[in-house]
Amino acid sequence: MAYTVRDFAFQVYRLINASNPTTPLHGDDMSLCIQVLNQLMQFYASTGLMQTIAKTVTAPIALGNTSIIFTDPSYVISPADPTLVQIAQGRLANLDSAWLTLSGVTYPLIDKSRDEYLGAWKYEPLQGLPRLIITFPQNDFVIARLYPAPSQGFTFFCRGKFQFQELTSNDDMGFIPQYYIRYLLFATAKDVSLFKGRADAWTARLEETYREAKDVMEAASEVNLSIVGDQENLLNGAWRVRAGI
Repeated sequence: MAYTVRDFAFQVYRLINASNPTTPLHGDDMSLCIQVLNQLMQFYASTGLMQTIAKTVTAPIALGNTSIIFTDPSYVISPADPTLVQIAQGRLANLDSAWLTLSGVTYPLIDKSRDEYLGAWKYEPLQGLPRLIITFPQNDFVIARLYPAPSQGFTFFCRGKFQFQELTSNDDMGFIPQYYIRYLLFATAKDVSLFKGRADAWTARLEETYREAKDVMEAASEVNLSIVGDQENLLNGAWRVRAGI
């Protein structure tokens, strides 16, 4: 049975209306809950560290392709730009690793600083085996530049965390793990209680349960704890968070 955003919203309000959990929603209750939920998910996506779901995506790279653009599935790129290869799995929030394959051989890519790349781009057009990947985050997408440019076709692989699409009331939340939904229930209810002027409804017991759910969610997060000088994640400064800087 599908678990929709509407079902989620009803559960959220039951947490802060414990004395009468059957009270129907009214006014802007539903829209406010969905707005807060989407804001939380986009807030978590800013670093990727609060997202627990990482996945591997792939795309073919042909001669002339120099960049990969990570977008929401609904985002349309210009077909006039032959250098871009689109991966429509969501905006890339956190890059863990990237590599190329050719004839059964794997070629790891090193995540390099944008400053280093911008100081070397004038040496284009260089072609050969790409060794570096440089990320350029934008509001709605992230572009990853391969350098040097590929001199032949490769298959590109990337493992990372991707920003969720914004949800509407009828969307199914089945793609989100249950332990993550449990945390989102308490996190959303906490914020909604403030926006609805019901801060008193957020009790010490709810706060304790919220923190327990957060600990479980963070423990399940896939985070690479190795700090390596030439391969740190420079997409969003996540390596600084991990290193305590």
